[in-house]
Amino acid sequence: MIRKTRANLLAVLSASMLFAAQTDALQAVEVKPGVKRCALFQSQLTAAVKSKHIVLSSREKSLEAEAQQFCSQGKTAQGNRAYVKVLNALGIKPDLGTEHVATGDIQ
Repeated sequence: MIRKTRANLLAVLSASMLFAAQTDALQAVEVKPGVKRCALFQSQLTAAVKSKHIVLSSREKSLEAEAQQFCSQGKTAQGNRAYVKVLNALGIKPDLGTEHVATGDIQ
């Protein structure tokens, strides 16, 4: 009986230590600003297309594909520029997500 209790206690402790190590590793990952901006522009474009029932031209589709490819390759500056071109072509002012610059608040 005591052996079973010890074995159960060791199993619980091992699992909790493993879980704690995994959550610490996940918290250590920091998302770069360029990646955040890629996601922001992509969501703006998706929302605009859905809400305004916009049909993208072939040029706009190719720019969007190019932007997605650049962002997935880690070339976020080029990807963001391509997203801005698509949004501007649709007559949408891109939200750069820089409101924290004036106030100093970072989310």
